[in-house]
Amino acid sequence: MAQILWSNLIDFYQPPNINRSEFEKIANRSYSQVLKVFEQNPKLSTTINLPGSTIDLLIKTGFGKIVNSIAKLAERGQIDFTMTPSFQPMIPLIDDDDLDRQVLAHNKICERYFGIYYKPQGLYSPYLAHSPKVSKIGARFALKWIVVDESVLGRRNYNSLYMDKSAGGILLIPAHREASDRLAGTFKAGHIPKSSSEYIQALSKISADKHKYIITVTDAQYFGHKHSGRQGLLRAMFRENKIKPVSVTQLRKYVKRKEFAKPNNGSTETLITGNGRSKPFALWENNKNPIINSLWKIYKLASDEIKNAGSKGDSQYVRARNMLDLASGAVNWSMSSCWPWWEKEYALKVAEDMAIAVFVLLSSSVKSKEKAIAMRQELFDTVEKFEKSGEPQKIQKNYLKTNKIPFDRYFKK
Repeated sequence: MAQILWSNLIDFYQPPNINRSEFEKIANRSYSQVLKVFEQNPKLSTTINLPGSTIDLLIKTGFGKIVNSIAKLAERGQIDFTMTPSFQPMIPLIDDDDLDRQVLAHNKICERYFGIYYKPQGLYSPYLAHSPKVSKIGARFALKWIVVDESVLGRRNYNSLYMDKSAGGILLIPAHREASDRLAGTFKAGHIPKSSSEYIQALSKISADKHKYIITVTDAQYFGHKHSGRQGLLRAMFRENKIKPVSVTQLRKYVKRKEFAKPNNGSTETLITGNGRSKPFALWENNKNPIINSLWKIYKLASDEIKNAGSKGDSQYVRARNMLDLASGAVNWSMSSCWPWWEKEYALKVAEDMAIAVFVLLSSSVKSKEKAIAMRQELFDTVEKFEKSGEPQKIQKNYLKTNKIPFDRYFKK
């Protein structure tokens, strides 16, 4: 196996409404430990996604030291930041003005804590979700690259970088699903390597056709929290002589070959149906899931009412708009999907916040407020019936079976 370029984009996002105890464990077991890998190795650099909402969460929960550690690494030139919407919505499914506002909010927070060392060259789209809108928002903010799921570019090789001609030639760089899942050790991984040499062997099979580079995208919490001690694998990977670790931005210096590509819509959860058609955002647009449908209905009602309030100069507009942004996180839908995640608190929180957001608006009619409250109650009732019926577990098991994932790999505690 010839030396291969390896970029690992590490995602530090956690939803603002995460359980405080759970977040403390993630911060201590994973975030601090992952950062130590780079603190102790000044020559290493990495690309990270750290949205503004998570920076705020770290500060508010007493983990400012983690933000300070990232700031010091950035000052040493070891951090390649991404630009991203602050609350991590599904970019293809959210209005442009909401997206731009969230990106600007993210930039403002990053500039406050990282100053001149916040110099993002790439866009991070949650769940690597891609559509023409994603390329255009990257071009709008003068960015150079976007990491996308491999489904977005079809069966491409990893010897070229791909230019989206429809958005000023912004580079689309495909992340490898299998390599990412194996490195993090997710339940989707067919095999979870326990050592760097074992992982390199897996990479050699993936790179049998002599790929020049591999991009992996991993959630930081898998290194220490989800898998105790797995940050050791990350550390060991940087000592392997068969790979050359680089940040995503650095990768552009090594891979000179560029090709134009017409990207597909896609995400890390893109499903291929029996007739071969892809369903890029099926997890978030599942008409058969009553919780998903209810979430979109109440979100749309709140969004329309809040935009109307903004046009009327409503004094409660900013408060309601901030609640809308908070509720927009793509995780709220994924955790309500049963594909395979099911944590009802996410759906209930969105319904509660959206009903309150409409209720506080001075310009919103009594009819609209009553409708929002009724929608909130309807969703609460639907969740209760959904759970009592045992339907979440049925859907989860069907998803796992369809994707050939053993039940115990996901359900084990």
